[in-house]
Amino acid sequence: MNTSGTPVKNVLLAVVSILFVVVASVCADRMLGFLLRPPNLPDTVELIFPPFAEQHFKTIDFEYTANINSIGIRDRELPRERGDAFRILAIGDSYTYGWGVAQEETWPHLLEAQLREEGHNVEILNLGKPGTGPPFYAELAERAIPLLRPDMVIVGMLQGNDLRDAGPETAMPTTEDFWRGFRRIYPSIAGMMRDMQRERVEESQTHEKMPPQVTTSEDNRRWTANAAAKFVENMKDEQRARFEALEEKVKTAFLEGSLNPYMIDLAIQDPESYTKATDPEDPWTKVCIDRAAARFAAMKAVANKYNCGVAVVVIPEGPYVNTHALKNMARVGYVMPEWLLETDGVDQSILIACEKAGVSFFTVTEQFREHREDAELYFELDGHPTVKGNRLFVEAIKPVIKGLLEK
Repeated sequence: MNTSGTPVKNVLLAVVSILFVVVASVCADRMLGFLLRPPNLPDTVELIFPPFAEQHFKTIDFEYTANINSIGIRDRELPRERGDAFRILAIGDSYTYGWGVAQEETWPHLLEAQLREEGHNVEILNLGKPGTGPPFYAELAERAIPLLRPDMVIVGMLQGNDLRDAGPETAMPTTEDFWRGFRRIYPSIAGMMRDMQRERVEESQTHEKMPPQVTTSEDNRRWTANAAAKFVENMKDEQRARFEALEEKVKTAFLEGSLNPYMIDLAIQDPESYTKATDPEDPWTKVCIDRAAARFAAMKAVANKYNCGVAVVVIPEGPYVNTHALKNMARVGYVMPEWLLETDGVDQSILIACEKAGVSFFTVTEQFREHREDAELYFELDGHPTVKGNRLFVEAIKPVIKGLLEK
């Protein structure tokens, strides 16, 4: 009996069997992905703020109320089940949160409303938090993207402040080659594994139904005044001299709790803050660029796991784009040379960070500088964008977002 071909046949049979198993498993993974939908939202979770909190603010420049929904963001209540709209997460600081304006006048809300009026099936969720920067943005993306399943993340990068506060040194994120390959071959199974892990984390952080936390404008004013008093108490002689040199209106508002105490404290501690990180070739600026790039790359790494895009949009800070904002920031204690209105160094530094991380970059600085003589774009002493400033930002950025939607 001739058996010379048997080993070859056995090898071929084994190869075919392996290929069949691989193809069948890949097909099963794709069918699983077709059947699985994003998990429903938990009843309550503290994504950023305590759920159902309500805060009232009244300062020398504005008065507004912030209402927090059941998942801990300053936005309307979301349905438990993920809909079919193109979902965008707007991650940023107080300029995205909408410090000083009503929820419906924040730029994420205004942008969503205008895009919907033009026929785009889109929803934009406001994930802004005052007083934060790129380290928090990356941390928030790690939690928010798996929970909310966006199609796009827009990082509202505040022009100067966020670059300076990019955080401590951190390595660019890397992924094991094996798991990277596994996710490419079996994206649905990998996604299901991530969901199971996410649900365990969220269950440990889910809140019981509790009475909403409500603070009045007087509560916040009193807290702010106490913070201001502590700052004054800790001032050194040179710092106290700078504080005493401020105009009476500013000092009074600060001590009475009707002006951001951290803004004044930074001006007293580091009056040249706005002139820093304006030269991309400066050694310290290069460190800031690398740190920002690491944060962007971390966000992109999470986004890639969920087939989500990431884009960085520069939000113009008053002294870099507006004559009146420049002068008003000088009134609260900052060194404000006029060349700040002409420099493109801050935007260039953020662009370099985006290129290092491989994320999209957009700026609307020149559109704002076309309105540099408009005194109504930023609050007089607080410095945040007014309703008009938020509307101008939407007008400038909307073509960019529409372009992303059409890709």
